[in-house]
Amino acid sequence: MTGQTGLPLEGLVVVDMSQFLSGPYCSLRLSDLGARVIKIERPDGGDLSRRLYLSDTEIGGDSTIFHAINRGKESLAIDLKNAEDMAALKKLIASADVLMQNFRPGVAARLGVDYEGARKINPRLVYASISGYGDEGPWVKRPGQDLLAQARSGVMWLNGDEGQGPVPFGLAIGDMLAGAALAQGILAALVRRGITGQGSHVETSLLEALVDYQFEVLTTFLNDGRRLPKRSAVRSAHAYLAAPYGVYPASDGYLAIAMTPIPKLAGLLDLEEALAAYSGDPATWFTARDEIKTIIADKIATRSVDEWLAVLDPADIWCAKVLDWNDLLASEGFAALDMLQTVEREDDVSILTTRSPLRIDGHRSRVTRAAPLIGEQSAAIRAEFGL
Repeated sequence: MTGQTGLPLEGLVVVDMSQFLSGPYCSLRLSDLGARVIKIERPDGGDLSRRLYLSDTEIGGDSTIFHAINRGKESLAIDLKNAEDMAALKKLIASADVLMQNFRPGVAARLGVDYEGARKINPRLVYASISGYGDEGPWVKRPGQDLLAQARSGVMWLNGDEGQGPVPFGLAIGDMLAGAALAQGILAALVRRGITGQGSHVETSLLEALVDYQFEVLTTFLNDGRRLPKRSAVRSAHAYLAAPYGVYPASDGYLAIAMTPIPKLAGLLDLEEALAAYSGDPATWFTARDEIKTIIADKIATRSVDEWLAVLDPADIWCAKVLDWNDLLASEGFAALDMLQTVEREDDVSILTTRSPLRIDGHRSRVTRAAPLIGEQSAAIRAEFGL
């Protein structure tokens, strides 16, 4: 059992049958808010993400990504093909507040732990499901994998420069966004349960989360004759935004410049003459953005990032030095947030990782326990719940 945390979800039990990234990311968010997360894993190998290596780094026999996304959780080993284990799982569900799963469509029903089956066990249960593409349509049985969901969502055409072809995000954004959306739905369902006493079924998918992620630009597309976005061919950072919006190489690094009136920037960069043709009509800042960005890029390249910041910051130009991770970790801005923590386990596992992005009553939750071994808490959980 977890101790007193003072966090909003303290006392709630989340049974997480999901694996890989989307579901476990959701339960990580709930855990950081104080919920107790009991992770259901196969005895022979556990969550498949234990072997999902981002690099050649593994710690304590598991991948760093597994450690990052499952810190602070408990592991109960359940053989889904064993009748006694399934009976124990259903008994645990009867005591749970939330049940999560991201099985392929049809699997949960076959196991008897779909929403209808789980609701019979526990009418107050908040049941949460993540899929790749929903539960209807021709893509239902396709692999719900992040890169493939990005490919089907249209989001790749917003990245990179015009002419590059589709550019995927360098993060599993479909997984993370779907997990975050599911967490929102679970919290709303828990509020309603507190009012009505009834459970709910909360559902989302990678594709739905990725479509929602694009709601601003998709709304523009849908109401603008369905013209596909045309990315800038020069220093593109947003398909729908005008110059100077982009990232520019300086003599010793990179400088990001956001929304800024061209005449104001021209004066600060000593480019009044070069940009004179574009200073009168703001519409040209979009229609001629490649030409404008080329002129700006050539100028930015002549001086260092710090030299340009010394000019632009006092003039309240929206700009920033582009940091790599070493730069970020060394910065005072990052240090002020106190977003790192060390989690540990009895088998000498010690991992430096991130903390919750949320602060409750001025405090950010801290976890000390690393991700569990397969079935590490099985005996204790079975004894506690009489499984």
